[in-house]
Amino acid sequence: MEKVLEHVHLDVYGNLLGETVCGSGAGPTVLLCAHMDTVDWIVPGREVIREGDVFTSSAGVLGADDRAGMAIVMAVVRNVRSTEFSGRLKVAFTREEEVGRYGSKAMDREWLNDVDLAIVVDRRGNRDIVTSRGQIQPFCDPAVGAFFEHAGAAAGMPDWRMVPGGISDACTFASYGINSVNLSAGYLDEHTEQEREDLRWVRETTNLILTALGMLEQQVERLFPDRLCQFGR
Repeated sequence: MEKVLEHVHLDVYGNLLGETVCGSGAGPTVLLCAHMDTVDWIVPGREVIREGDVFTSSAGVLGADDRAGMAIVMAVVRNVRSTEFSGRLKVAFTREEEVGRYGSKAMDREWLNDVDLAIVVDRRGNRDIVTSRGQIQPFCDPAVGAFFEHAGAAAGMPDWRMVPGGISDACTFASYGINSVNLSAGYLDEHTEQEREDLRWVRETTNLILTALGMLEQQVERLFPDRLCQFGR
């Protein structure tokens, strides 16, 4: 992580944080987030089995929820300078999302204060753009979700769609008034021994985020006119 990010550190709760400036740095600040914990302990001595692009575990949970999200975030960071994104990227790998989002809740609000957009990668399946927790909590202005749909189409994947979802670290960031989305990380049957991960879907989500970042600077005034939206307040 220190090879591609600056100011890498563990915060007081054990979240792993870092950031980097891209281009002139004058554009938006985007947070990329995934969680480090898994729903259950990894079985000692288990084997990760690969058949084509699909990974499974020989015993217990695979742990793709949310290690796949972490892999996608790091792939984006390594490749972001191939896009036209100019701004600041912040990365947060959080603790204890599975037991109540304690890691994201414990993050320093000052570190999050300049974040314009939070992209969480912790959704099952593929091509989902989660923009709310059910009908309970909106995560972002509808224009932000529509922007990601447009980015998907621009990347040759027109079936990325806004959907409601469940609990994730996006709930935390949205509660602070930060426009947030939760994107598919490519796993299925999470929290079970049938959990599997499709590498093709990892590539698709990585491509979506890179495409969105490359398009973001031209959309800043429309998407973030006041930087922090008021939908969650």
